[in-house]
Amino acid sequence: MTGETGDQHTSGFAPVGQVTAALGESPVWSVEEQALWWVDIDGQLLLRTDPEGQTRTWTTPEMPGFVQLSTDGAPVVGMETGIFRFDTGPATFSRIADLPQIGVRCNDACTDSDGRLWFATMDPENRKPIGTLFRLDPDGSITSILNGLLTANGLAWDAARARLYFSDCHATVQTVWTLPVENGIPALDRRAEFRIFNDLPGRPDGAALDADGAYWIAGVGGAELYRFSPDGTLMERHAIPFPAPTKPAFGGADGRRIYLTSAHRDGAGGALLAWDGPVRGARTTPYGRKTPA
Repeated sequence: MTGETGDQHTSGFAPVGQVTAALGESPVWSVEEQALWWVDIDGQLLLRTDPEGQTRTWTTPEMPGFVQLSTDGAPVVGMETGIFRFDTGPATFSRIADLPQIGVRCNDACTDSDGRLWFATMDPENRKPIGTLFRLDPDGSITSILNGLLTANGLAWDAARARLYFSDCHATVQTVWTLPVENGIPALDRRAEFRIFNDLPGRPDGAALDADGAYWIAGVGGAELYRFSPDGTLMERHAIPFPAPTKPAFGGADGRRIYLTSAHRDGAGGALLAWDGPVRGARTTPYGRKTPA
């Protein structure tokens, strides 16, 4: 949908703590720990930040692309050769699945209502259309869903409509799609264009859903965060103090705090940001578990 501009706002985002990243990405809130997990892709780090801004960091054995949480709260990290579980006690990474591709790295992920992990890969140099959308089932099996992507991103699960959001944020594509999914099986013939970003200053990067089903997505390169209705109408545009916001996530004690990672670009950014915003985040499911009825 084009032509609309969305209500423009100056957001209340402010840095959380002192730690910055070269390429901060993939924030995910742990209810059990009351803390945020995220990664620094270029810095090759896994990070955990509490609401007061205290951050612990661990070096990853490969370039990380995303972090999600498992049923027992352990981080699950997608890297260059596979998916790994991180155990904080011994601070070790153990492989739970091999990546069925070479010469790529993971880039973004989300879980669906049945605890399946949907994730995407990309060319580390961001030049070749070798990115693939995969599904990792709780039994550890990986299924290739869709290939030919340049910079796969924007993954978010819409439980109310049983569909997956995903994007290609490469400058030559800049498009978000929706993909209906039934019992884990995507209806590829019903893949639908949700929004083209050519008329917006930011490209479609990481995303999250709020409790009303609205799709929040970072406009990387445009210093904005966008909120879309489920039908693709641009409802809100929030100004960000850094040029390259990368992905939002809802967290905090009441689910209303919006965290936002960023990349260091043009001498600015890289900080983890937070804003006690006006809406509550959607319920999320850990990898490996079905949402209780």
